[in-house]
Amino acid sequence: MPSSVEPARPAGHHPTGPPGPGPTTPTTGDGSNRVIPFGRRPARTGRGRRTPQPAQPERVVAPDSPQQRLALDVEAWFIAHRTTLTDESAAHVYRTTLEFIQLMLDSSHAEQRLSADEYQHLIGMMRVLRDAPDAL
Repeated sequence: MPSSVEPARPAGHHPTGPPGPGPTTPTTGDGSNRVIPFGRRPARTGRGRRTPQPAQPERVVAPDSPQQRLALDVEAWFIAHRTTLTDESAAHVYRTTLEFIQLMLDSSHAEQRLSADEYQHLIGMMRVLRDAPDAL
């Protein structure tokens, strides 16, 4: 509701700024008007402000090494199952599972169900698999 001090605005008139006296335009000594535009900002196309990202750790293995390719294959498997090894909790569960498999391999070797060569081969694979989250 307008104040009793303000005159009523005609119907259909939409103010372009805050109520009160109109803006003044200062003039310079040469008679020209100096205007500072305070227009609306263009609409944002993104989803808001970006938050700073933490620094990424340095790669542990060389790009395109067999270890890197294996890490990418493991990561692709996890992504296909709607998770990622870059998530710390998923990587922890992954490593915990590999530790249990390591225990099974140790038991099988102790019971002579695996030869020394088979055991060494599987242990080597486990070591590379365990480092996969660090290689991403």
